[in-house]
Amino acid sequence: IASGSEVDATEGMPTVELDDAGSPTITIPDADAPTETEVAVLKQGDGAVVGAGDLVTVQYRGVKWSDGTEFDSSWSRDAEPAQFQTSGVVTGFKMALEGQKVGSQVVVAMPPKDGYGASEGNELQNETLVFVVDILATTPIEQAP
Repeated sequence: IASGSEVDATEGMPTVELDDAGSPTITIPDADAPTETEVAVLKQGDGAVVGAGDLVTVQYRGVKWSDGTEFDSSWSRDAEPAQFQTSGVVTGFKMALEGQKVGSQVVVAMPPKDGYGASEGNELQNETLVFVVDILATTPIEQAP
C-alpha cells in the first residue's frame, strides 16, 4: 500500500476511496473524458524517483471511463504486486509512473491515443482508461553499453 501523505483531490479527476486492505474503488466524474493524459497525485511518497525505463513494483486497478467497469487489477489477483519496466507499458501508464516517488499513489486518466487506441481489435481500443497506481518500489535498469 502506498505510504505517502494524502494530497487534496484534483478537480475533474476520478475520485478514489480505499478499503481496509488499501484496495481502491474508483468513481468516474460526470464529465467528458480527457483528450490528453492527466495524472494526479493522491498520496505523495518520499522514496526514490521513478526514472525512464526503471523496473517498477506497483499495485494497480484499471477501469473504463465510459462505464467504470474494471478491466485489470493487481488487487484482484490475490493482491500480488505487479512488476514491469516503464518502457513496456502504454504511454499513459508510463507518464503516470516516471518522475513520481516511491510511496506515492497516483490516478491517471488517458485517452485512447495514450492507451490501447492503436491496437486494432483490442477490447480497450477506443476506451479512455483510468488507473490508480500505488508505487511500491523502483529499480533503475542498467543501460547496456
